Amino acid sequence: PFLNLSLELYCIKIMCRPHHGRHPSSSAPMIWSSLVEHIIKTILYTLFVIHSVQSALRSSTAFSCAINSLIGLFALWMIKGEVDLAIKRIRRKLPPGYLGFPVYREIKLLRTITSGGIQHALSNARRNYGTLFAQSFLGGVNIVLGGQDDLMWLFNNDRKALTEIAWPPNIAMLLGPGAVANQSGKYHRTLRRLMEPYFAPKFVTNYLSSMDRTTMEELDRWSSSGEFQSSEVFKMYALKLFYASSFGRVDEDVIVTLHDNFKIWLGGFIAVTIKRIPGTAIDEGMKARDRILNTLDRLIEKFMEENPEESERSQTTIMGRLIYGKDKDNNRMMTRDEIKDNVLTLIFAGHDTTYASIASLLYHLSQNPDAMKALAEESSSLSEPLKSEELKNAPVLNACMHESWRMDPPVNGSFRKAAKEIQHKGYSFDVGTVFNYSILIATADENLYKNHDKFNMRRFLPKEHPLYQAEMDSSIDPLQGRTNYPIFGGGTHVCLGKAFAQLELRVLAARITKHYKIEVRNPKKFFFPINGWNIEFKLTKRKDL
Repeated sequence: PFLNLSLELYCIKIMCRPHHGRHPSSSAPMIWSSLVEHIIKTILYTLFVIHSVQSALRSSTAFSCAINSLIGLFALWMIKGEVDLAIKRIRRKLPPGYLGFPVYREIKLLRTITSGGIQHALSNARRNYGTLFAQSFLGGVNIVLGGQDDLMWLFNNDRKALTEIAWPPNIAMLLGPGAVANQSGKYHRTLRRLMEPYFAPKFVTNYLSSMDRTTMEELDRWSSSGEFQSSEVFKMYALKLFYASSFGRVDEDVIVTLHDNFKIWLGGFIAVTIKRIPGTAIDEGMKARDRILNTLDRLIEKFMEENPEESERSQTTIMGRLIYGKDKDNNRMMTRDEIKDNVLTLIFAGHDTTYASIASLLYHLSQNPDAMKALAEESSSLSEPLKSEELKNAPVLNACMHESWRMDPPVNGSFRKAAKEIQHKGYSFDVGTVFNYSILIATADENLYKNHDKFNMRRFLPKEHPLYQAEMDSSIDPLQGRTNYPIFGGGTHVCLGKAFAQLELRVLAARITKHYKIEVRNPKKFFFPINGWNIEFKLTKRKDL
């Protein structure tokens, strides 16, 4: 281990030398600095081969000879891998980036994820290599992208069908074969056309009254105890919002069952194997998935009994459109299994991401009393009942929401895979190359966001607002969802529930600051599979109301 670590540090030192004063992202870096790692590792593996051959020849037993032979064969296989990677570097098919030694690098990656070092690791990589670099990920090599030009290139290729979705195998299994999040190409476009109209901003306003009612009920319940609540309650809240919007009446028993199974299901996202060995995270996650699908099966059956195809709820809810939606030939779009996979995906998309969004917003407001005060004053002036257009145009509310998402995007990034050979920044990427676009890199760009590591909602305020500060103006409109603010992804796989997510966070933020004073304690950061803050909070009704 000491030798491995020493070699790793030596490789990093050489690879991170300035390239004659040029920033790594300005042009393809010098080949030599990228090849050093593979040369050193090839020498090391060659020594293993020589040692294993000598040991096998000196072995006194067949077992010892077999073990040494296997070690030698493994080292030869590793040499072949290093030679292949070195050739890719020379042929400009692999950008710079330290890949590390097997096993050690996987342990280091898991440690980085669990210890909260992702942002620091990405910042170091960007400083050393630019916004396009290679990175080892669970035995494979991914291309990480984080610059505006990189994301624009990737999302445009997505629209041209030159890339396709590429979740890690365990996540693809947990989402299911019929989920829109797992699709690419013609079928994906067909599903999007079916679902997009019912997630459009104008259509989502149909859910405002049920969202507001559910939110007021939950806020009253959280405040009535007079005690601190865990932010875990936001997960139940998110499920209730989706359930009320999709199925109507909220069934508390069903909500609790879904919540418990979702926690187990989500644990499968950090599984290190896709083999369903009893007791492993992926096995438990898939069992939880089966239980969730059984619950959804009963809910869909009940929905169909209570809401025939021509009923209002069937025509005006996403659940109705998933069940009864038809193509241009008047054929049903989805099988029952496909419907369940997509409902599961929609619940997942809004369950933990909503929880993380709310908790992070309350944390940042608690750390920035001026923002909390400004938001409370603005919320107090909102009409009753709440109006979607007024919420959409509330400057402080939206500035706080967008800045909280910038500081702590609930999803760190996503994956694409090259469907054809494509070129970018002097590199040519083969079919099958996996790209990991990083939202964390994009939202921490100091050229776009001055003092990017500090919460400052003024960077998103309009010029005419009294709290506007010219020096903090980012000149970025988050609602456009461009590559300078890619919180909801981009390309053909941009988040379907974007408008729904914005509305539910606006409603809760408006209601909670309009009616309550907020205390926050014991904040703890979490990074994977969702990024955000875990907090304890207490609500006290405002005495001035």
